[in-house]
Amino acid sequence: MQQSNHESPTVVVTGVSSGIGEAIVRRLARAGYHVYGSVRKEADAVSLSGDLGDRFCPLVFDVTDRDAVREAARLVKSARQAGNLAGLVNNAGVAAFGPIELLDDDVFDLSVGANLIGVRNVTNAFLPLLRGNETHAPGKIVNISSLSGIINTPMNGAYCITKHALESLGDIYRRELLPMGIDVVSIRSGPIRSEIWNKAHTQEDKFDDPTYQKMADKVRDIIRRAEKDALPPSVIADTVIDVLEGRKKRVAYHLSKGAWTSRFLAALPARWADRLIVRSLMS
Repeated sequence: MQQSNHESPTVVVTGVSSGIGEAIVRRLARAGYHVYGSVRKEADAVSLSGDLGDRFCPLVFDVTDRDAVREAARLVKSARQAGNLAGLVNNAGVAAFGPIELLDDDVFDLSVGANLIGVRNVTNAFLPLLRGNETHAPGKIVNISSLSGIINTPMNGAYCITKHALESLGDIYRRELLPMGIDVVSIRSGPIRSEIWNKAHTQEDKFDDPTYQKMADKVRDIIRRAEKDALPPSVIADTVIDVLEGRKKRVAYHLSKGAWTSRFLAALPARWADRLIVRSLMS
């Protein structure tokens, strides 16, 4: 007999309108989970609901809107009644291309808001539903991070800064929540087939400044080459399932064909890494 939605393990996923988030929602639904997924547009909520049926329930909010996030958590709590969440997947985020000096202030602030503050907003709002009780084990938190959270690269500064901060935030949550049995895991991806960088590229022409021209052009070429070899978002979705179901127990996973490069550069003395990175972008 098929379980009812209230008996099914339930997960909240943010940023599910496309790409990685949508892949995670579809994978969870196929595995028998009931999924609450956040979108910012009502049209996306309607579209996904039509595709996924009663395994999916949309939540319409922007992660930077604390009041809206808290209201969504209240709705989920009311619907779940005594049951808690099996997991929370913090996926929503944005990318911004350009040198830190020239990056628009609003764009930088949006990066910090969506990629860092938004994760805290959502995590704090849903934490009460992740705590265990007499009938349910504690849930898990999965943060969709990036290899940019361990290595800093030019023209990618806003994204790197926020993903480094997300790694720190995840470590702190994991250590503070350890006594409650709530684990926090980071998935650090490299290039993934997603709309996030396509959106960032729409603004890149305004950085054709002679001061940064050569470096910006080289970084664009690297990103575009990497996108051709990008992994499908299903790779992340499968890893999320494995983390939630206990088959993967590490605190972080590196998902990329070239993940070793980022890990190698991150382990080098800073001055060595500086020279290697800048030389590769200015040659």
